[in-house]
Amino acid sequence: MTLLSFAYLGALLASMGGVALLDRRWRLALWHDPRRTLAAVAASTLVLLVWDLVAISIDLFRLGESAGMTGIELAPHLPIEEPVFLVFLSYLAIVAWRGAMRVLAARRPRTGPAS
Repeated sequence: MTLLSFAYLGALLASMGGVALLDRRWRLALWHDPRRTLAAVAASTLVLLVWDLVAISIDLFRLGESAGMTGIELAPHLPIEEPVFLVFLSYLAIVAWRGAMRVLAARRPRTGPAS
C-alpha cells in the first residue's frame, strides 16, 4: 500500500470533516440534535449498505481497480471506502436539507400586525 492508495478514503474523511465544520457552525444536524442525526445516518447507511450487498449478490456491482483505493475489502467486492462513503452521503444529505430549510425559512416573508 502506498500513500496514494488512501487518497479516496482520505478525501471522504476530509469532506466529512468539512461538512461537520459547517454543521457545527450553524448547528444544522449533529450539533442541533445528535441523537436523531446519528439514528438517521445509521438507518440510511444500513439501508444503502443492504442495497449494495444485494447488488453484489446478484452480480450487479463489482469492485473495480483504482490506485486511489486501499484495496481492503470488508466482504467480496465491498471495499472499506463504501460504508464510509454511505455515512458521508447520509450525513451530507441531512446537513444540506436542514440548511436549505433554514435558508427558505429566512426568506419567507414575515407576517405581522400592520403598522
